Amino acid sequence: MRRLFYASLVVLVLALLILSAGIASAQQDVLRLNADKSYVINLDTGGTKTYYIDFLNTDQFEGHKLEFTIYVNKVEKAYIPDEYVLKLETNMENPEWKFGDEILSAAEWIVWKGKEEHEYERMTILVTGEVPKPIIPVEEPGFEAYKETKGIGKREVYVKLTVGTTKDGATLERIIQPLEPSMKFFSTSEGIQDAKTEMDKNLEEARGKIGGTDLEEDIRKLYEGGHPGWASKLSEHYKELSVAAEPPPITLYVILSVILGLILGSAFVYVYVSRGGGKGVDVSQISAELDETSGRIEEKSSSINAISTRFARSEDEEKRGVARELIRIRASLNEISNEIRTIADRIKGSR
Repeated sequence: MRRLFYASLVVLVLALLILSAGIASAQQDVLRLNADKSYVINLDTGGTKTYYIDFLNTDQFEGHKLEFTIYVNKVEKAYIPDEYVLKLETNMENPEWKFGDEILSAAEWIVWKGKEEHEYERMTILVTGEVPKPIIPVEEPGFEAYKETKGIGKREVYVKLTVGTTKDGATLERIIQPLEPSMKFFSTSEGIQDAKTEMDKNLEEARGKIGGTDLEEDIRKLYEGGHPGWASKLSEHYKELSVAAEPPPITLYVILSVILGLILGSAFVYVYVSRGGGKGVDVSQISAELDETSGRIEEKSSSINAISTRFARSEDEEKRGVARELIRIRASLNEISNEIRTIADRIKGSR
């Protein structure tokens, strides 16, 4: 009986703990942010209304003045202890809050105090502020200990509402419920965006010439780590270096290989026939094939001309030098083509 009593007591205690945990969990959500109705207005771009959800994680230009209108509803039948409060906070510059009839210029403000304000079924919270400068902590490889170092990049900006308890009226002693979704967006500037556009363009051109490299990834990390100016500048130099490192077009290799094969083949035929090894061979057919070979060399010569023309128009001095060399090669090929035609004529004359 005694064992049964203790076992029943343990079960009862566990049941009470589970029940109390369930009650506590149920009390977590006492307020609800109405994200469908809440909105943001950019006062610097004509005052267009953007709903809360659509504004989340967007890029905003530094210095622009934003106005948030946030609607908060009390959860139906929620138990709200008297010590519960609502903390408002933002890292926008020059913020100004409005709650009920009160207005306060501060980064943080604790409101919704006491039983009377807890009776509100819904609340409207207004906050205006300027998008701060996009200054972020710099991550310097090998110097991780220097946390105070700053750089330029997309900076996270926020507007937070949190239910909790407080003793001093200024800070939260215990967090009960962060109101979700927590507003988060990013501060940027036209200069930062332009630097990224230029960097991406330069790196893409370099990748097309020499493929992806670790240096390309390091330049991207330099941008992300808070150095957009250096990243853009280095990407430009990287693109210039990739031009010097670029291999000749594979098409040119193919053309020269084919032409070399044609030349060697023509020379072999001429030697074979002229030395009497071609007895019984249709000389007119061979002559015609040599003429055809000469024509094919002229076609490839035209292809080289197209490549040299494209290189000659380049702003890069090295490419223009390649164009001049290709022009000389084309002239030599034309001479060889004429010589092959001469060989064809000699073969005809030999029989």
